[in-house]
Amino acid sequence: MQPVSESLISKWWLRGIAILLATSPPALVLWLQDSLAPYLATQSPVVVLRVIAALLLTTTALLAYSLLQRPWLRWDEPTGTWVSRFTGIRYCGTCRAKKVIVPLKNEITGWRCVSCGNFRVDPERKQPEAPRIKKVGKIDYPPSGVV
Repeated sequence: MQPVSESLISKWWLRGIAILLATSPPALVLWLQDSLAPYLATQSPVVVLRVIAALLLTTTALLAYSLLQRPWLRWDEPTGTWVSRFTGIRYCGTCRAKKVIVPLKNEITGWRCVSCGNFRVDPERKQPEAPRIKKVGKIDYPPSGVV
């Protein structure tokens, strides 16, 4: 298993490279537009449109790839659950470690996994108080045999 710092660096570098590759073709075209303009003027419009379409396609594909690499779920340390960034639904950490994504069922003091049955306590929720039993004074019963 990789140390946390190495995995963060590799993920950061992958995203950085994807963004760099996505922004490079348009940047190069703008930077070299004075050199490319005479060349593109001699080409047919079909070739120019194909080049523009290829640039737009690669840029869009690389940006979409870098956005899709962003994790959909974030780890919530106090509760031990995974939370969806978009919907706020919580998922079981135990089941996700087994590569199964299972939503948690909401209960009074936390969440319960419907697959493995693990219960996760929510530290922000108040624990319900036990009902208080009222103490009633001593009751005198009549002696046995007396009606």
